[in-house]
Formats: sequence, C-alpha cells, structure tokens
Amino acid sequence: MHIILQRFPGILTQVLHYPVAIKVNNMAKQTDTQIEGTFGNKIYYRRKGEYLVREKGNTGKQAAIARKQASILGRASAISASLRKAFKPMLPGPVNRSLMYRFNNALQQWFRSGQAETTVPVNYIPFIQGFSFTADPFYVSMPVNRLANGNLVIQIPAFDSPNPIHPLPFSGQVNLHIMAATCNVQVPAASVSHETILNISYHGIPIPPQQLTIPVQALPGNLTVVALSVNGMSAGIVGALYN
Repeated sequence: MHIILQRFPGILTQVLHYPVAIKVNNMAKQTDTQIEGTFGNKIYYRRKGEYLVREKGNTGKQAAIARKQASILGRASAISASLRKAFKPMLPGPVNRSLMYRFNNALQQWFRSGQAETTVPVNYIPFIQGFSFTADPFYVSMPVNRLANGNLVIQIPAFDSPNPIHPLPFSGQVNLHIMAATCNVQVPAASVSHETILNISYHGIPIPPQQLTIPVQALPGNLTVVALSVNGMSAGIVGALYN
C-alpha cells in the first residue's frame, strides 16, 4: 500500500468574495484579494497595477448581503492567520501571499456552505481537507478520526511496496511531520497546536498499518485541522473537523 493514495478535490479558483479595503491616496485598496468585477454595492477594479475597490452606492438588500460577505471575509482571514501561524514550521516561506489567498478562499467557501452554523460534529470539510501548502497538488491520504474523548487518531497505512510514497522520490527513509491545530471560530487567536515528527526506515520488509494518537481535542465551536509533510517535499491538510 502507498501512503499517497487519493487525490482530493482542488480548491475552487473562481470565488466571489468581498475584501477588506484600506485607503491609499484617497482610493480604497483591496487586501487579501486581487479581483475585478461588481459584487454587492462595491466595484472591484485594477488601476496602474493595483487592485482597488469603490462604493457603488447600492442600499437595502444588496448592502446587507455585502455586509454579510464582508463579515465572512473577516472571520475567514482571522482563522487563516491563526492556523497559518500554528503550521508555520511546515509552511513554505517565510512569506507566501499566494498560500494566504488560497487558504482564505477555502475558509470563505466553508463559511458560505453553512456548515459552520451547525452544532453537531463534522468530521470532513471538503474545502479544507486536501488543501496543499505548496504550489503542487496534495495527494496524501491518511484518515484522521476522533476518539470518544475528542482526541484525534491519524491512520498510517502499511508499507509493502518498493516506493511507499510514490510519486515522491524514496531512498529508504520516510519522514512524517504531523501538526494539529484547533481554534475557536469566534476567537481564532485562542488556538492550541501539537507537533509530532515520525521517522520510518523501510527497506522492503513490510511494515503493518499504524495508528498515531494526536493529543489535540476537537471541541464544540472549534475548527480542528491536521496537516502533514512527507519528507519535506509534499505538505497539506489530511484532516479537517468542526465541533
């Protein structure tokens, strides 16, 4: 069995979202986004290489929708910042604005899905699980389950093939850098994280499946994310849970 087994759906690239704007020389400059078009009561446009936004002047229903979308953007950006800070040891960097934009968008999609409003446990978030921290797709599949006490378990598959991390290059050693972080969606800065590094030597003798307990609890009102880096080459999210 290979570690790299399954390709998760990619993050949608065309997303309607509403950026926060800051005033620069009497013009409002987009932050965290680079889009063009009219959404709600705002017009987003590009001028002299800068992405700007101005009011359209709409009121009523469209203004309410715009306020809601602005709230989603703010919440998504705050959670994104908290989780990226927690996962900093395995992120490409030091500054990666493309990663920030993509992760912000993934979290915005999650909020728009309505899943964040539920009070029941959610064990799979498609917009976040399978997210790649690099420019390359993330194909790693290691299921993450929650125990009765809220702690997490990651399933490491058997090693029984010549290259258990195909299509990545392999030379007898597998380094698994596993990080878990949980943050409250209302107070994202209140986050908890845990880091584990597991080295596995493999030279053709089969190694049975393993379970690794992660001492981070998936709590009500919290978004809990488990990220994995394989040999420092492929990194992304293998588990995303809510409540």
